[in-house]
Amino acid sequence: MLVELFIPMKKVIYSFILVGIFSLIYTGCSLFNLKASDVVSAEFYVDDGNIPDDYFSVSTFKLTPSLTDRTISLDYARLYPKASESVKLENPEVKNNGIVGGEFFDRFDEMTDLVLDGKLKNSVEYDPATGVGKFELTLNFKNGKSQKYDYSMIQNDVEFDSIKSLFTDLTNLFSQDVY
Repeated sequence: MLVELFIPMKKVIYSFILVGIFSLIYTGCSLFNLKASDVVSAEFYVDDGNIPDDYFSVSTFKLTPSLTDRTISLDYARLYPKASESVKLENPEVKNNGIVGGEFFDRFDEMTDLVLDGKLKNSVEYDPATGVGKFELTLNFKNGKSQKYDYSMIQNDVEFDSIKSLFTDLTNLFSQDVY
């Protein structure tokens, strides 16, 4: 009797294992086939790291590309969450939005290709005690999925320069009421 129950259970277990393996393969293949045109938005989160509370800032940037007119809609914010009121008067918080295109769209495309290509490795483990600020990038895709990349510990890597310079250039533009 026990042997008769074991054989069907063995088949059920093997079936679950096979289904699991195939779903992992399918998921893996769909992630590897992602390309820049699948990105519906990119979100940056950058902070200053281990500096005095009054000057510590957090920058968030959401970039939403439009493939049809090759532009990017942007929502930018730089906040000083720990600053005293007197310091906030000297360094006001910034919230801005706008649209850019041309070279910025090309650089956005290049950035997403670089990230999706997998040449840049995530930071092994972020340790705020190092004093290095956090630099995260989240890509949101058409299929509803998103992938978060932590580049905090590789900010000085030459391969990372195109991402860092895009963020810096856009931040400089949107820190003022230019657009």
